[in-house]
Amino acid sequence: MTPLTRTLVLSAALACLWTGAPAAAQQAARAAEAPLEGAAWQFANEGYRLYDAGRYAQAQQQAESAIALRPDVERLRLLLIYALQKQGKLDEAERAADDAVKSGLDTPALRQARANLRPATPAAPAANARPAGARPAGGAPATTSAYRRGFPIATRAYADYNSGNYPAAQRGAEQAFRIDPKQGAWAMLWLDALEAQGKYAEAETAANQAMTLGAPNQSDLAARRATMKRRMAVKPAEQGYQALIANRPGDAVPLARQAVALAPDTASHRLLLMTALMLDGQLAAAEDAATDALRQDDENTVALVMRGYLRQRQGKTEEADADFDAALKQDWLDDSQRRNVRLIAADAALAGGQSARALALVEPLGAKDEAGADRVKRARSRPAVPATLTLANYPAPVQDCRDTPYGTSCELLPSDAAGSGGPASLAYAAYARQDYQEAITQARKAAQQDPGSKDLQRLLTTTLAAGNAAQMAEAKQRMSEALAAQPDDPTLLMQRGYLHQRMRQPREALRDFQAARATGKAPPTAILDEGYALSGVGDKRGAVDRLKEAIDQDDAGKLDLTPQQRFDTRSSIAGLSREWGGYISTGYRGARPASSGLGGAAITVPGDAVFSTAEIFWRPSDFLNSSTRTFELYGRLSNTLYNNGGKTASQTVSNPCGGGNIQVDETSNNGISGLPTTVGSLGMRFTPSTEVGLTFGLERQFNLGSATRQGTFTPRPDELRCALNTGNQTAHYKTDAGSGGWLAYVTYGMYEGTSLRIDRPDWFTMEGYVQAGYSWQDMPARFWLRDNNSGKDSAESSGKLKRDQAFGAGELRVGRSYRVDAISDRLVFFPYAVVAADWLWNRNRVSGLNIDGQDSYDLLGNGKSWSLGAGPGFNLRYWFREDHYNAPRSYLDLTTQYRFNIGGGAADRAKGLFINLTLSY
Repeated sequence: MTPLTRTLVLSAALACLWTGAPAAAQQAARAAEAPLEGAAWQFANEGYRLYDAGRYAQAQQQAESAIALRPDVERLRLLLIYALQKQGKLDEAERAADDAVKSGLDTPALRQARANLRPATPAAPAANARPAGARPAGGAPATTSAYRRGFPIATRAYADYNSGNYPAAQRGAEQAFRIDPKQGAWAMLWLDALEAQGKYAEAETAANQAMTLGAPNQSDLAARRATMKRRMAVKPAEQGYQALIANRPGDAVPLARQAVALAPDTASHRLLLMTALMLDGQLAAAEDAATDALRQDDENTVALVMRGYLRQRQGKTEEADADFDAALKQDWLDDSQRRNVRLIAADAALAGGQSARALALVEPLGAKDEAGADRVKRARSRPAVPATLTLANYPAPVQDCRDTPYGTSCELLPSDAAGSGGPASLAYAAYARQDYQEAITQARKAAQQDPGSKDLQRLLTTTLAAGNAAQMAEAKQRMSEALAAQPDDPTLLMQRGYLHQRMRQPREALRDFQAARATGKAPPTAILDEGYALSGVGDKRGAVDRLKEAIDQDDAGKLDLTPQQRFDTRSSIAGLSREWGGYISTGYRGARPASSGLGGAAITVPGDAVFSTAEIFWRPSDFLNSSTRTFELYGRLSNTLYNNGGKTASQTVSNPCGGGNIQVDETSNNGISGLPTTVGSLGMRFTPSTEVGLTFGLERQFNLGSATRQGTFTPRPDELRCALNTGNQTAHYKTDAGSGGWLAYVTYGMYEGTSLRIDRPDWFTMEGYVQAGYSWQDMPARFWLRDNNSGKDSAESSGKLKRDQAFGAGELRVGRSYRVDAISDRLVFFPYAVVAADWLWNRNRVSGLNIDGQDSYDLLGNGKSWSLGAGPGFNLRYWFREDHYNAPRSYLDLTTQYRFNIGGGAADRAKGLFINLTLSY
């Protein structure tokens, strides 16, 4: 994970945290009313469900039916008021509030609800507007001895409850109920006393015990048990939202799963799980979470639309279209909700290149709808379809979450509609599309409007941490001030640790992560942050130990890693623990690489050849190496395994002695292969930042093979070639085995999706490089002239052979990788399209051999050329050599491609069949 660079889709995350109100604040919602039973309970339960699903008209009808049976229940009145308010029926909502007051329910919650009806922006209902169980009032007639024995204890328990002595009320109510389990009201008092103390888990257990003991009000107890679970789900949900705010979606996933397990009927928890999985890159799992939400409630519009978005992100266009179409067919959506679905579906169509569908989706909105008109304009311009959909090029819908009479209700808005939620929503939306300066501007406005809000202050700090250097420094100052007041806040410590990493301050980041873990309150995954921070300061062995400890914790069930997180951790262990390695590569191509030109041949000689390269490298663990830097020393041997030679076509060339042209017949060129072609190299390379992908290298080359240090050459000046031709002579050279040259180079590599993935069967893959370099040789050599008729040598001398070459080369492969699970889940097939280009410049010269009075001269073959080719290809890679802690560390790779020449004068370099087999160990 790259902290503070991944986008958030949390337009209302902070609003969702209201459900964590303390028990003391919730007590005001409890009225001394008899519990709901029978038809009234069924009407109320259905009303709440419909409200949560956004079906406000139907929720109104159910609330009215429930109130007709139980006009004394405050929470039913609140449900009716808010259902009317959501429909814009403010007058009716006000009359409903007045009726409630006239009936004797003049409570603070109802007065607040009535006051909320008239402001321009309706305020969220108070926390105590959520449905809560009633405090028991009384019991059954005193007809049994058990009742008579329990009644005094229960009476005292009621008195304790009313006076606020909840522990005593808890003990008394439990004792009284166990004496007479037929008194359901005493069981409810027991639960109320536990709930008042915030002991939700104990209250859930007590409800189970009361039902087992035979309490007559089973439905009330079941409803109260569900309420306790919903309240128990609040804490992990809060922690999940905070993890998302801190840009730690991987940490939010298990928390969201816990919240869903406790309260499966709470739609906002399910949306939290979908969001966390999506932001953690687990799109398939997020889709499964949406499907589970629809199994829970097949009318859940939010889950249906969110699943459509997630499917489109994965390229499942037909399935996504089906989800959006199904959402549009839901007859309970109002005009505003239907408009939002149309816009979100149109965005999906545009992301998938379906311009006609996008136009059809927004047509009913009319030309005056600005958002619809914007999509019409984009559809008619037929925008390019990204190869891979991401949050950056296909933003997720905005989550508009609001307080309801009993929880949090969320709707999805199109990604460009965040402004409806004010500056905070605008800040979240800008952060989601990585427009950090706009996010900072809006976060400042939000924080200024509510200076006392800790959540908005944290939002401002988070956005500043993604800004420029000055803004990051401001964020660091704000975090440090907050930590001065709360030095053991693990969230703040970890957030500052991520900021230090972004500011290239690895040691400070390590100190923060270690301090966060030392508090004992940091999430279990903090061990991974500490491990990566250790590698950032160069302590690779310490990092490996820490990451192995994380695997051990996952084995023990103390750290809930997803399969992909575990695999990534094992991959990091494999990479960080690697101090040496090597590879052997064999390549075939229909056009040989450029030759030196010393024999007077063309820069490229057509022919078939097989080349081999073997390299061994060493990474000093305590020198320059870290998780973001790589330094290697290496040795390499290269040669030609097989060379079929080739033919030079017949051609007409100018006579170097003057007097017209000379016709040269077609000739065959004998290939040289084997040990005589061996070249050795010793070098070093350094990658200052693996995020940038720029590598610098320097190596010393050695002409080890006999064919690499001797041969013939042809002077470039016409008069010298004429002199050699007239005397029927050939010029020769020879250097020693220690001769060679130097090569300096720089390479930029870009790689996406080239690693093995286990979270999905196929994925977008792109790999490419651009390399530029310069090689030079200035070698002592022995020269002589050979008479081609007699074979005798003459004019022997010593001098210098100088070779200079500059080059540039690049290749880009784009395609999709497929895991071949039918054979092995470690085998990957990668079909792709390739574009490759190169440019070469040569200058070779000799000094020390006198030919026709000249002692120093350039050689034939100097100059520059370039080539450009493109075509299809495929790659097969098998990963192996893994163990419990290490992901696969080695692979066998076969790549095949056929290129067509599409530019440049050196066509033979750009076209033909290219095959390469590599074993990397």
